Amino acid sequence: MNSCYGDKKVFAKPYWSNTSSNSIVKKLIEHADLSVRQEIEGLIEGGTITKPIHEDITYDDMNSTQDNLWNFLFFTGYLKKIREEQEDETVRMEMAIPNSEVRYVYKNAVLQWFEKKTEKKELTPLYESLLSGDGDKMAEILSENLMETISFYDYQESYYHGFLVGVLKNIGNYIVQSNRGSGNGRPDILVRYPSVRGKAVIIEIKVSKNYQGLEEKCREALRQIEEQDYEVSLRQEGYKDIMKCGVAFYRKECMVIFQSDI
Repeated sequence: MNSCYGDKKVFAKPYWSNTSSNSIVKKLIEHADLSVRQEIEGLIEGGTITKPIHEDITYDDMNSTQDNLWNFLFFTGYLKKIREEQEDETVRMEMAIPNSEVRYVYKNAVLQWFEKKTEKKELTPLYESLLSGDGDKMAEILSENLMETISFYDYQESYYHGFLVGVLKNIGNYIVQSNRGSGNGRPDILVRYPSVRGKAVIIEIKVSKNYQGLEEKCREALRQIEEQDYEVSLRQEGYKDIMKCGVAFYRKECMVIFQSDI
């Protein structure tokens, strides 16, 4: 904490976010199915969940059911009570994340979980679809991976940017660069072979307000690549095989169009 006084650019972060006390949050996220992932997303966005609460639960019971994990999150302060109701002999509690410090713990746990999950996942088909210019296959794989993620940026472009960099970062023998300066602007992502004899892919990302607008957003991304002349530095370096890729997202749906498809 003393370092914060000496450096005004240092921001204080919750001390206990890096301690073992957040292990219950990590357990919940690591074992979450689709419905639980959706509940976690809702909580991080400021929503609530309603779960049965059992006061006689013990630590040994924590991993036996998903509801027990929710119970422990409540009893350890990671969730707060909004209201409660009695159903026969069961107490059902409406709960929410108590404050921004605890919300940070959830977000940090989600990011760590996603990074570990990406490292273990077999993503060769994704890399092959990118380098071969198969937009339909690439979109299908990205959508499948999005369905397995927990999002908390309200589907902003920054969320998709981080997601795409995350799944592409382990592409073998290629360099993945994010927001690299080129031409009159900065392409969102650049994937290139270290040698100019290899391939380079310029990727621009857009977010659509609805599913029907995905195709137009892909085309808008491709127009931006052309208008901003993102390929100029690659040409100057000596690259000849340059692909241009427009990627559009709507929630957890994706569309990919390559310049060669138009």
